[in-house]
Amino acid sequence: MKPSAGRGRRWLRPSARRSSHCRLTPNRTNGSILGRMPTNYARDNVISLASAREQRSGKPEPKPELTLIVRATNVQADGEVHRQIGLNSAMSLDELHNVLNIVFGVGGEQSPWRFEDQFHQPSAPDTNLGELLPEPGDFLFYFWGLWQFNLQCVEMYPRDNGTPRALCIGGSGGLGDDFDQATINAELTGTDTIRDVLSGVRPEVIDLVDRTGVFDFIPLLQALDLKREPLIDATRYHTCRTLPVENSAEASDAFWSCVLALSCLGNDELFIEVIESTMSTLGWVADDGSPLRAPEITSACEASLKILAELGGYGPERLAPVDRLDIYRELLCF
Repeated sequence: MKPSAGRGRRWLRPSARRSSHCRLTPNRTNGSILGRMPTNYARDNVISLASAREQRSGKPEPKPELTLIVRATNVQADGEVHRQIGLNSAMSLDELHNVLNIVFGVGGEQSPWRFEDQFHQPSAPDTNLGELLPEPGDFLFYFWGLWQFNLQCVEMYPRDNGTPRALCIGGSGGLGDDFDQATINAELTGTDTIRDVLSGVRPEVIDLVDRTGVFDFIPLLQALDLKREPLIDATRYHTCRTLPVENSAEASDAFWSCVLALSCLGNDELFIEVIESTMSTLGWVADDGSPLRAPEITSACEASLKILAELGGYGPERLAPVDRLDIYRELLCF
């Protein structure tokens, strides 16, 4: 692969080192109507629909599934091992046992294991995680052989069908091997899920993800739920199908790096970090061998980004996040 002659860039073979420190998942805002009304009004005058349904049916209303951000820690005399994991609150402790074995790298060995709640009472394997960690700050204990792992819920968010059941979002240290986030998440996701996610993605994007080796793009694409029915009008749909308008390999890489970064719905700093690290991992550099910076990357696909801005997916006049996601889905889906 060679860059276009007019771009003033050159392509180097990507190094074997892969960057996987970026957290590439769409941000969500968890707003509460209670924050915008007097608490006495909310308490005294708002009828709980869930309670009303329970009284009418006689059955408890099923709790909505949440994503729990859990900090898992193993402390030894010679060091500490930490993992930050996103988990489905409906996950059983039996499934969580398998997840923890993967993220801590002990899955290949057989050893007695058990969970205990914060009062050190044994918890059955079929217990849902959300029952033991109903609020941020709650914790439980996992015992594997002679080792103890402390698990604490630090945050919780609403989730949808595209959210991975389990995802390692950070960590440090290891029980033998070094921390490898990409390998951990690949094993957590599974080959079948990865194939299913990529089956709905444009070939150009699959090629970029494959060449970067950055697994973090997989859960991002999974969370975008690209198989969802598009909600954009016909004009935007046909325009999305024409992008990118540039023909060079560098411009194509630059454009899809920008689209993936925009899909994170993060701030400008995250956008810059993602596109610069992605283009660097792909091997694109400036004439003097220095890494490409954000202005050079966006300039490489300037015409396409201008069209994307007209659609409302880029720039200062961009649409609301939910509407932008529809545009990004249409761009990325096959």
